[in-house]
Amino acid sequence: MWKALKFCIVAAVILVFAWWVASLPGVFSADIGSYRIDSSAPVALLLLLLLVAILVMLVRVLGGLRRAPGRVAGWRGARRQRAGELALQRGLVAVAAGDGSGARAAAVKARAALGDTGFVQWLHAEAARLSGQEEPARLAYEKLTRSAEMKFLGHQGLLRESLKAGRLEEAAQQAAAAEAAYPGGSWTREQRLALAVREQNYSAALRLSQSPQARAALAVAASEQAQTPKLALDFAKQAVKADPGSPVALARLAVTLRAMGKERAARKTLQKGWQAAPHRLLAAAWLEPGATALEQAQDAARLAAANPGHVESELFLGQTALAAQLTGEAKRHAEAALKAGNEDGRAAAILAALENRPAPPVRPAWRCTSCQTQSESWYCACPSCGQIGSFMDNASGKAVIKL
Repeated sequence: MWKALKFCIVAAVILVFAWWVASLPGVFSADIGSYRIDSSAPVALLLLLLLVAILVMLVRVLGGLRRAPGRVAGWRGARRQRAGELALQRGLVAVAAGDGSGARAAAVKARAALGDTGFVQWLHAEAARLSGQEEPARLAYEKLTRSAEMKFLGHQGLLRESLKAGRLEEAAQQAAAAEAAYPGGSWTREQRLALAVREQNYSAALRLSQSPQARAALAVAASEQAQTPKLALDFAKQAVKADPGSPVALARLAVTLRAMGKERAARKTLQKGWQAAPHRLLAAAWLEPGATALEQAQDAARLAAANPGHVESELFLGQTALAAQLTGEAKRHAEAALKAGNEDGRAAAILAALENRPAPPVRPAWRCTSCQTQSESWYCACPSCGQIGSFMDNASGKAVIKL
C-alpha cells in the first residue's frame, strides 16, 4: 500500500514538472559562428538538463579511470589478505594436530601473503619446534619477545624449551618474564608452580597453589624443609587449615608441636584426627620413639579408644601387641581387623608372624589418584605424573582420604 502511494506521488510530481516545463513561454536563440539556433524555452531547458547529465557522467567515468589502479591494487591486497588468513588458519590446525611439516608449509604461505607479522613469526616458531629444529625455534621465539603484543608467546615458547632441556634457572627467568608480559595468566602460574615443585622450593610453590589438597601437600613439604621449628609449625598449621581432614597434615602438625615441647597439644591433635578418620600416619606420630614395646602397646590403647572398632584402631593395637609379644592380643585384634574389612595384607601379616610363616605381600600404602601409581611413601607431588596433592591412602575397610 505504501509503495503504491509513493509511486503515485512521484508520478504526480513528474507530471506536474513536465507540464510546468511545457507551459514555459518564450524563445531561446543562440549564435555559433555562422549558425543560429532557435528553440522554444521548454526544449532549450530539456537540452540544458541533458547536457548537464552528460557532463556529470563524463566526470564520473574520468574519476573511475583515475581510481582504477588503486582499486585493482586494493582488490589484489584483499585477495592476498584472504590467502594469508587461510594459511594462518591451516597453520593453527596443524600446530594443534602436532604436524610440523604442515605448520611450516602454512607459515611460508602466510609470510608470502601477509609479511613478517607477529602471528606469522609465532607460526614459524611453532613449526620449528614441532619439527625438532631447536635453534631456529629459539631464534624465532626470541624475535617474538621484542614485540610488544606478542612477547608473552615468545617467553612462553622459550620457557617450554628451557624446561624440556632441563635448564631450570633459565626456565625461572622466562617464567618471570612471561608473568611480566601478561600478569595474572593461569598458564604462567601453573608453569611457575610446576617449576617450584621441581626445584623443591615448596614455600614458593605454596604461594602459587590454589587447590586445597595441593596447598595442604605443599605446606607439609614446606614444613619438612623449614629451617626453624617455628617456621615448620606455621607451615603445618597452614596445611591443616587448607585440608583439615588430611592425616598427613595432622601428623605433621603433631610432629612440629612435639618438637617445640607442646606434647599435650600434639596428642590432642592426633586424638581429634583419629576420632574423625583414623590413619596409620597418625598412629606412627602417636608413639614415642624412646618408649619400650610394652609401653607403646599400652599407649596405643589410649589412641584407639578415640575410635574403637575401626579397622585402623584394630590394626594399630594388633601391630603394637605383636611388637610387645602379646600374642593373644595381637591375634584378637588382627582377626577383628579382617572382619572390619582390611584387605591390604597388614592384618594377614600379623597372623603370619604369629604362626611363624612367610608374610603375604602387603599393598603399598599410597596411591596417586591421577595416574594410579602406588608407593610405600607419601610424596607431595606424584613422582610419575607430577600431580600435586594426589596421593591418597591405599588401604581398604575405611573411607578414602584424599591429600
